[in-house]
Order: sequence, then structure tokens, then C-alpha cells
Amino acid sequence: MDDGGPYERYYADRKAAGERTVLWPWVLLAVVVPLLLVRSFLVAGGPAEATATRMSAAPVPVATADGEFPVGTVLEPGIYGSPGPDGGRTCEYVRVGADGVQVARAVLNGPAAVRLVAGETVTFAGGCAWSRR
Repeated sequence: MDDGGPYERYYADRKAAGERTVLWPWVLLAVVVPLLLVRSFLVAGGPAEATATRMSAAPVPVATADGEFPVGTVLEPGIYGSPGPDGGRTCEYVRVGADGVQVARAVLNGPAAVRLVAGETVTFAGGCAWSRR
């Protein structure tokens, strides 16, 4: 066996036929992959938000009456939960962004949670008790 390795004949045949070896995929991989790896370790804007929350032993009621509440001024931003409506009724919430566009809407038949962001306005209807988690 020759010293050049398994691809020596392949490259020699291509050279004899006047064909060039295509290098751009290898150059692309050599440049792009390290950049993607470096980017994966750098998080823009600080650490990512946690998606899991711990429920407190005794949640403090925040909004027991229906109404419209600006988040950031009347309500603190965060995750809010509700045990749901009483006895077969329904209640709902509507989140509206700072630009006036509806972000989310839900009709509740049981327990639920919602993440409220500063600058939004949330409207509670149906008499469910909401508390910050």
C-alpha cells in the first residue's frame, strides 16, 4: 500500500483528467461551524429566563375583582395563577400589548397560569381569583 493514504489515487486521477478538487464546502465548514459554536456559548442580553416556577405555600390574592390592570404599574410583571372558576362557571383573561394588539386570550374552566409582561394590559372577567406565583 502507498504512503499517501486511501484518497491519493482519487486525487491523482482527478488531476490527470484536469478536474479540480472542490474545496469550498470544506472552507465553509471550517469557518461556519466554529462561529456557530462560539455563538452558542454567548447569550445576547444576559441569561435566559427560567420557564419553571415554584408555587408559594399561600399565594396572595392580587385581582379578585374583574377589571383592566396595567402590568408594571398596577400589577407586577411575572407569572400569575388562578384556581379557576367556581361550580361550572367560566372566567377569562385578555392580554393586550403596549401597541394595543391582543397578545393572548383564554377562557378558563379550571386552574390556569399566565405570564404577564411589563407594558401589557390584562383584563380579568368572570370573577376568578388571581395571585402572583
